[in-house]
Amino acid sequence: MAILAKDIMTSPVVTIKADTPLKKAAEILDENSFSGMPVVNDEDKLIGVISETDILSYTQQIIGQPLRDPHRAFTKSQEVLYIDITCRGLEVIELVASTTVETLMTLDVIYVTGDAPLYDVVSLMQEHNINRIPVVDETKEVQGIITRADIIATMVNNWESINLD
Repeated sequence: MAILAKDIMTSPVVTIKADTPLKKAAEILDENSFSGMPVVNDEDKLIGVISETDILSYTQQIIGQPLRDPHRAFTKSQEVLYIDITCRGLEVIELVASTTVETLMTLDVIYVTGDAPLYDVVSLMQEHNINRIPVVDETKEVQGIITRADIIATMVNNWESINLD
């Protein structure tokens, strides 16, 4: 019997709205140890995905130097203090923190329905070099999410039945 997306997805899913400030998005990612999450509209329909990479890339463009942790970009941590914290530096950090998720989110989201075979999910992740795939219903309402960790757990739990030949 084939393993389907609905069999391994994590549900319920932590989602975020497009008008959420990046500071809040970074806090949610940090608090949940996520690397990304779906962005939904008021009807909980999938409209995008926001990731740590999106936040870090944007922050690097604005501040002019790389940061390793998206949450620290919005605090007066040692890492940010390393950047020239003048009045202008604080203004830049506040600007980045108040930018909305909508500004950075990926709009062309790869997603699957619950009936997608695991093989298809893994193939899509590999083909598009992505770390997570939202699972939606026929109206694009988010039902779950599949991450690399979910796939590894499925492999471990089904090791005996996986044909490696």
